[in-house]
Amino acid sequence: MQEKNKKNIALSFKNLSSKDVAIAGGKGASLGEMMQSGISIPEGFVILSSAFENFLEQTDLNVEIDSILHQVNYKEIHTTEDASKKINALILNAEMPKVIANEIQEFFKTLNTKYVAVRSSATAEDSTSAAWAGQLDSYLNTTEIELLKNVKKCWASLFTPRAIFYRFEKGLCSTKISVAVVVQKMVNSEISGVAFSVHPVTEDRNQLIIEAGFGLGEAIVSGQITPDSYVVKKEPRNILDINISTQNRALYRINSGGNEWKNISEPQASSQVLNEKQILELADLIIKIENHYGFPCDIEWAFEKGKFYIVQSRPITTLIKRDENSLNQLGTVKIFTKEHSREYSFFRLASWHSSMTEGMKKIVGVGMKEACGIYNGGDLVSIYYEPDELKKVFESILKKCQEKEYMIGQIKNFLDLFSQLKQYYIGKKKIKDLKDLRKVQELYAPIWAYTAIVFMIPSLPVDEELKKIALDARKKTQEYNETPEIIFEEALKIFFPKLKGKTRFILPEEIWSGEVESPNFIKKINERKKGFIYYKEKIYTGNLQENLDKLGIKLEDKKSVVSGEAQYKGNEIKGQIAYKGIAKGVVKKVSKVFDINKVKKGDILVAAMTMPKYLPAMKKAIAFITDEGGITCHAAIIAREMKKPCIIGTKIATQILKDGDIVEVDADNGVVRLNVSL
Repeated sequence: MQEKNKKNIALSFKNLSSKDVAIAGGKGASLGEMMQSGISIPEGFVILSSAFENFLEQTDLNVEIDSILHQVNYKEIHTTEDASKKINALILNAEMPKVIANEIQEFFKTLNTKYVAVRSSATAEDSTSAAWAGQLDSYLNTTEIELLKNVKKCWASLFTPRAIFYRFEKGLCSTKISVAVVVQKMVNSEISGVAFSVHPVTEDRNQLIIEAGFGLGEAIVSGQITPDSYVVKKEPRNILDINISTQNRALYRINSGGNEWKNISEPQASSQVLNEKQILELADLIIKIENHYGFPCDIEWAFEKGKFYIVQSRPITTLIKRDENSLNQLGTVKIFTKEHSREYSFFRLASWHSSMTEGMKKIVGVGMKEACGIYNGGDLVSIYYEPDELKKVFESILKKCQEKEYMIGQIKNFLDLFSQLKQYYIGKKKIKDLKDLRKVQELYAPIWAYTAIVFMIPSLPVDEELKKIALDARKKTQEYNETPEIIFEEALKIFFPKLKGKTRFILPEEIWSGEVESPNFIKKINERKKGFIYYKEKIYTGNLQENLDKLGIKLEDKKSVVSGEAQYKGNEIKGQIAYKGIAKGVVKKVSKVFDINKVKKGDILVAAMTMPKYLPAMKKAIAFITDEGGITCHAAIIAREMKKPCIIGTKIATQILKDGDIVEVDADNGVVRLNVSL
């Protein structure tokens, strides 16, 4: 039978383009478009959405499914689950009409292969404002025996609980949504991965990121392995960053169909997955795809027998619209970027570390391993993160926010935890002994991750109801963010009077183990007071630079941290743009809570870095200037929320500027001008 007679059932990729989303879905149309533009795509065909609709009509399921969906109240999760179970059972138990089954099998034979990937492709898929990625199902290494069954599973996946919830949440319940199915010759991947044609965190349009792992890409997409990552500068073309991760296992095809995990031994496990030549070759292909479509792309790729194949491309839907100049760029594998500085004690550092590693992982599936706290005297401890890890955490928060009911539940957990701690914060409960102190510290340890997530949600492109719930939680808790430091310090002064003003430098574990009572502990404390690095639950004292070199860590703003050098020339201080605009005013420096009251309406607030307790002053101020700045820094987020000019990352503003100075904040150009008149 000629293909033109099969158009109501299926079409090969070569006969599809980006104009065919309505019949081939987002994946199918994209694959057809790329094949027509000469991009290397494994052969395949699309079972059109009309086949699914014919299936529903011929089995009399369409009316019954509509009736079930009309009973859904997506805010009550059990109704989506009940609807999903009923609809899935109807589809999977219905017999596929022979005319559809026969033509699917005939198309399969034209591929001349044993294994195919069978992927759902929703007809409302992957617009610039909504992405069905992860909502519908895919089945890799499918044989002819399993083909028809897996096609029906893909049809049924249009009605999983998360897919039903997604269509209601995105306001698509009245939109006609069907599903096509992509059947594509399976690449037996030696290497595979994903790529973003625009840096997904900094939104640097001149950078792309490639993630690569051994075996099938499903291992990366599902988050079950940590891939290599490579940052490539587009113009001039060069590799900026190579981050190699040890991969002890990989997902591979098995002869009977399906996949299995296999262990990877050394030296391969710790080797670089793609060499430099391959990275640049793949980068060329990614740029070609982006140029063809004219928008940033999220791409899945595979490598077999010396050749790269693209198996999927879709718009990047999670980019947050920010000015590119306002964000730090990723460095190399060992470059850490500073996020903020605070008056942290070791109690707070220990809680921060456990929360960002284990706590964050429990909530959003990804935690931080590469992070450190640096103290070089004075009041402030600076917190540094490894940018690629921070990117993964940030992306995982965005992804989890699509599961609104889940995130609402996590916010409730946060508030429940906070309500227990608040009893101590407001004095209803007292820390009477070390047993009570340990109880409070264990309650407090996981709260950091919750606070970070709740703080970020209102500025993310997520559901408005979720934003409001997070904002309400933030308002209820933010005035107590610094309270733990106070109650810990008060308790330690009582329990360890000999340490006097040195209790800030005691780790919780040193109290529980009794080490704090040892004769040499004062000497250890005195060394920490001179400066330290807190890294992977260990403390390094002595020469800061020598310790950084020993640990293989380079700080993005190292000169500022170590020697206080500045970005200052003439009468201008340069920084990064967090929110555009121009404002003139009187400088008021804020470093402690008692500084807040001196900020008057129309002043320029200057700080090393703002924090939640500064919000009353920030509401009065007309603009903000900070020494620091990072991807999720408080000043940048609040500036965007309040729509006030903000320059971050000046490194030196708090040292150069003094109360009463009149300055112009030119956040259109990232410059603070001194000695101006109002």
